[in-house]
Amino acid sequence: MNWNTIFNNNKELTAAQTREIVNSHPAETYQLIDVRQPREYAENHLPGALLIPLNRIEENIDKFENQKKIIVYCRSGNRSNAACQLIRAKNFSQVYNMTGGILSWEGHTARGAEEAGLDYFLQGDFDNALQMAYGLEVTLQQFYLILAERSVVRDQIELLQKMASFEKGHINRLLSEAQRTGVNIATQGQPTLLEGGLTIAHVREAFGAQLDTIESIFQLSMMFEAQAYDLYTRLMRRTDDSQQQEFYYKMAQEEKKHLDRLTTAFDSL
Repeated sequence: MNWNTIFNNNKELTAAQTREIVNSHPAETYQLIDVRQPREYAENHLPGALLIPLNRIEENIDKFENQKKIIVYCRSGNRSNAACQLIRAKNFSQVYNMTGGILSWEGHTARGAEEAGLDYFLQGDFDNALQMAYGLEVTLQQFYLILAERSVVRDQIELLQKMASFEKGHINRLLSEAQRTGVNIATQGQPTLLEGGLTIAHVREAFGAQLDTIESIFQLSMMFEAQAYDLYTRLMRRTDDSQQQEFYYKMAQEEKKHLDRLTTAFDSL
């Protein structure tokens, strides 16, 4: 099992391709979806774009129109990439991530690979779904601890440390679930970047300037939590075991709470 057996790659459009669609197609043939926060939307947004923040995708799923091309964007392409996964999971087929986000639309570029997400740290094949989820949770825990060490603002340090403790709790629950189901979770030797521990060099290599401001760090964290939520939701649908379905459901709901918590913190910056 690997990341691509759970997720298909998102379809993409550049800002230039999006502009061409907006300029040459009737407005009723496409939807522009802005998945940033309200204050970001108020500062600037694409004309005609509908605001649906990343952590509000599922409760607003009825606003998406399957017969239209759905073009999703955010600041740099991170959150919109995760949003596309959530939307496509609801059987919408014409969903496109606008790479580079609104920065690219305005003629700027963001350094770092906006198409990368948790999959950057979860490369290769895993023996089972619980092993993949374990790798995800260890990655998130180490990611938050690294950011906490680099922060100088007490409230932000406390929040990041709290997020890391949440992921530690998930690690323990995954190990317990593996024991219940008789599945082996290897804590060493899996095909990821986790051997030897996640480092700031790994994170910097993947995301570059997206670590330069606290705003971009929170945006990146929001994308990770949305991807984690989506992973557990998909794993829930892939098993016929009712107890395991309940386990994945609870894990997904907790990831959704983490996303909400980060969103609230981002809004207070």
